[in-house]
Amino acid sequence: MDSAYEWKQYYAAERARLGARALLAQVDAAQPLELRGNGAIVVPHTRIEVTGNQIAAAVSTVLASDAERVLALGVLHGARRCDHDRVTAARNGDLGARTALRGVHDEDGLASEEFSLDGFVDMLALACDRVGRRIDVVCRYPFLVGDDPASLPGIEELEQLFDGGALLVATTDPIHHGHAYGTPSHECLDAAEASTLDAARSAIDDQLIALSEHRFADFAQLAEQHRSDFRDTGPVTARLIGEGFTPQVHDLALVDYSDALAAPVPSWVAGALITL
Repeated sequence: MDSAYEWKQYYAAERARLGARALLAQVDAAQPLELRGNGAIVVPHTRIEVTGNQIAAAVSTVLASDAERVLALGVLHGARRCDHDRVTAARNGDLGARTALRGVHDEDGLASEEFSLDGFVDMLALACDRVGRRIDVVCRYPFLVGDDPASLPGIEELEQLFDGGALLVATTDPIHHGHAYGTPSHECLDAAEASTLDAARSAIDDQLIALSEHRFADFAQLAEQHRSDFRDTGPVTARLIGEGFTPQVHDLALVDYSDALAAPVPSWVAGALITL
């Protein structure tokens, strides 16, 4: 799996294997979350077989609201396959490449092969179709945000959508850990141990507190430390809802990816359901 496109196919196959009936059953079993008017829901994009209940809770919350529009912020893992060299150059500090790619992207451009919002969007569409309700979902993918989301090209559109009443949903997998993700062997933590779940929750709390306090440089360091792909959607979400929000982690699962990545155990990703 060396591209977002391959992961897109992987997760599409998973949803097809589960089928619409199973996805809707998860929505039926989910309880809506309490969400303040200018808050946000954060969902994972890990395997829906493991964390589909978390996505279903977000879908249930959207359905229980009077929202007519959702602003969904996705992780842009690496843009399109044809953009690989430019993305690599930008992440390695090439100023020209970074300037060209930094901004908010959509699925007509750099995000056309991205998968991170597919599970949420598909589950919401199924639930809306069943009850005959129309909810407009605007998917956007901030990229190379760094520690200054206010200067991100395209942030104005997101602010207008959010201020105009769109319900905000963002996605992240806030920890990638183990052999598949470059964690030194002596630091690898067994996902089955209760202490590992506690350590993961603490690491996620640290990220959320830094975002709540708009300490974006500190957050960037934490995101790098824990291999968090909240690096872009996190600061933008915090910018939109404002400083001083109260984060709450409602559910947390450590999802094994050793088989998918042909890597030794432990190789896991944290999937968390969060409200801000």
